Amino acid sequence: MDFSEFLATGWGMAIFVVADCIVLVLIMALNYKWLFKRVLDLLFSFLFLAVFFVFFLFALLADALYVRATNAYPSLFAKEYCMGKKGKVVSYTVFVTERTVHDEAGALLPVRERRTPMGRLLAACGMKYYPALAAVFAGRLSFVGPCPMSVADAGALSEEGRARFAVRPGLVSSLERYGGSKLTYPDMFEEDALYASRPNLFRDISFFVAKLAHRLRGDDPARPYGECAETGYIAWLEANGALTAEEAEELRREGAERMAHRIKGKDERREFERQLFDRFR
Repeated sequence: MDFSEFLATGWGMAIFVVADCIVLVLIMALNYKWLFKRVLDLLFSFLFLAVFFVFFLFALLADALYVRATNAYPSLFAKEYCMGKKGKVVSYTVFVTERTVHDEAGALLPVRERRTPMGRLLAACGMKYYPALAAVFAGRLSFVGPCPMSVADAGALSEEGRARFAVRPGLVSSLERYGGSKLTYPDMFEEDALYASRPNLFRDISFFVAKLAHRLRGDDPARPYGECAETGYIAWLEANGALTAEEAEELRREGAERMAHRIKGKDERREFERQLFDRFR
């Protein structure tokens, strides 16, 4: 039986297709860091934006009606800023899911205490991050990478901690598998440096699947991040005596100045200053 006759059979064609798929996956895995990670980000962000667009419209309408009825927050969307690849400031948009509420000392309450019922629904189904897919498509974020870190907190990192900026921050982190309720910042930086040194197709798939599993089980989204989800890095350093209050305030001020330089529009700048005041007052 020659090759053409082999392909003419159903099982022969099936074997040929499976072999081609295996070869393609191996090629992608071998060139993942340099080429296919970005290609897959482009492909799947476009697909997800298209496929879930109708659900986004429903979520947008429901959220608009909820905000109109409750006046829970001033805007449906918020622009978030973080330190991106190669230390560049990048932005992405998400649904607003929590109110701005402070305790008696003026500190912002934890997210879980400020999140509205509609916000919990948007966060639970993942629709909160649908607008951020545009940032993945544009190359500011990746599907999988170190969790985004604020510009101010990034300014407090050591040289070893900055290894995380060799790759784009991600909507899904390796901490989905390797983190936990006892995770500390040193643990996170160690895992981030390991991830940035050798991104891997199969590990990225496992991180993404772990994220989906956590969503389906209804796990607390903050659970894999331990104390890193409860407090910023500067606040953590200050609480552990690594920074004085003056040094911490200086780092926050430097981060704010860098952010202000990054923001061009007047309305956007005013919104950022409002958020900064609410966060650090």
